[in-house]
Amino acid sequence: MLYQKETKKALNNFQFTGRPFSIELAKNIARIKKCAAKTHTEQRTLRPVKGRAIAKAADEVLKGDHDEDIVVDELQGGAGTSMNMNVNEIIATRASQILKDKEEVHAIDDVNKAQSTNDVVPSAMKITALYYLDALIETYEEYYKEFDAKSKEYKDILKVGRTHLQDAIPITLGQEFGAHARAINEDIRRFKAVKKTLYSVNLGGTAIGTGLNATATFANSIIAKLAHETGYPLKRADNLVYATQYHDCFAEVSAMLAIASINICKCMNDLRLLSSGPKAGFGEISFSKLQAGSSIMPGKVNPVMSELLNQVAFQVIGNNTTIFMAVQSGQLELNVMLPVVAKTLFESLDLMIKGVNKFTERGLKKLRVDRKRCEFLVENSFTLITALTPKIGYDSAVDVLKEVQKTEVPLAEVLEKRGIMSKQEYKKLVSNKYLTQLKP
Repeated sequence: MLYQKETKKALNNFQFTGRPFSIELAKNIARIKKCAAKTHTEQRTLRPVKGRAIAKAADEVLKGDHDEDIVVDELQGGAGTSMNMNVNEIIATRASQILKDKEEVHAIDDVNKAQSTNDVVPSAMKITALYYLDALIETYEEYYKEFDAKSKEYKDILKVGRTHLQDAIPITLGQEFGAHARAINEDIRRFKAVKKTLYSVNLGGTAIGTGLNATATFANSIIAKLAHETGYPLKRADNLVYATQYHDCFAEVSAMLAIASINICKCMNDLRLLSSGPKAGFGEISFSKLQAGSSIMPGKVNPVMSELLNQVAFQVIGNNTTIFMAVQSGQLELNVMLPVVAKTLFESLDLMIKGVNKFTERGLKKLRVDRKRCEFLVENSFTLITALTPKIGYDSAVDVLKEVQKTEVPLAEVLEKRGIMSKQEYKKLVSNKYLTQLKP
């Protein structure tokens, strides 16, 4: 056990969820401690032997060697002080061990030197969110590629379009999948854009952004080291007081996740509806049979991967409300609600990465199309009559449709019998190209 008295107090005070705060966040707090120790060593504000020991201990945290000592509950009072102290104490104890206890490394005087929870935790949260966003973008790019590939594969499959859940004019399945691909691409664009809001950090601002007990040279050096270590273009916030009080950047990231989740819901709702059946529903597409769908109905199979992703989206949208409430709850010089922001934001990012990846691999890649079913529904619906209205007029089209509905004689035959047009002319007017593309 490497943590010390402050962490033990937090364990006693904050046993609510039974889950420790984010390991990834803890690692990025340790990353800040490492860069701080190196900066202090260079600036001769910390003895080199201590600085090297702190940096080495921080590297061990980064490698995951001390994950079992990250123990403070993810929900806690104190604006994140307990999570900061948890990492401070692990590093201090381990650094003292590295020095073979010849010299004591102090959790606050040495590891936390020229820092405050109020500049360390939000800065570590931003770096953590950036790592998650990169992973999410990578996941979404694969998600996009699958939809885009299917839009090309299905470009010639004509199907019934539907508005108000009623038969409308025809569309190709490729066009539907292309619309889903475009929505995903828009989400990727938003994810990339929102990363820029996380590059400004308030390190050096200490407790309330005024920089008490820190210097500009310290702030500039630690941020430069963090930028080098993370690969992100981190910079000092131009208004440290603002960056300490306001955390709208996290609300903005969450909002982008919520928008993406809304798009997920629309897409999954469509796919589940199109796969309904197999005999008494739309039945135009189908998912792989991954597991039994019922404990009472033999042979029933459900679209479980799309249902899973729907529920991921619901959770992310709910988390967004929590984050918005927490971000607006700051008072005067500080927002003390960052622990719940960290908990829910990283949960949302993690859920979306895992959920989208799982759906892409086990749902989308295994999706199949019933071309004959699509053709049957087009041929047996009355939607093609709309394509004829410019040629025969709306009233005439209604009259023809009534006869088709009453007699159940195919539309082409009724048109030919009435002398309105030949079957060859009809075929030309209901071709894929004519029905689904803008005319020059």
